[in-house]
Amino acid sequence: MVTVDPSMLALQTPPDDWRDLMRRSAALLEQHQLITPTYVDAVFAGLERNGAYMLIAPGVLLAHARPEEGALGTGLSLLTTTEDVALMDDPSMPIRLFFTLAANDSQEHLALLTALAETLMDSGLMNELRESEDPVRVAQILTPSES
Repeated sequence: MVTVDPSMLALQTPPDDWRDLMRRSAALLEQHQLITPTYVDAVFAGLERNGAYMLIAPGVLLAHARPEEGALGTGLSLLTTTEDVALMDDPSMPIRLFFTLAANDSQEHLALLTALAETLMDSGLMNELRESEDPVRVAQILTPSES
């Protein structure tokens, strides 16, 4: 089972340029040797090519690229901001949660995605993710439970 490590979380970060925040979220995975720098380039290329498809819920960005574009392992990072940041400089797309997902195969990350989807549908947990300053608690929320 893949767990979310508290060291892959940056909580209550001051607002900044959305590109820099996305890079910082990805850097948390890179520091753990889960992605290469080319992975981040592929994420930006995907946004340029396909628009804001990584905006998966109001205020939530899930940055990702294909495994062959630089994923070395499976993991999830999260950077939260203290204020909304306009994705692609568009005020109609405010972001507070910058997730980056890496998966080096098509199966291992499914439990992470399932847990994330369940969390995003729970307004109480979403509020906790937005407001928490406790990386251990956020990691618990995001780590899939064993079934």
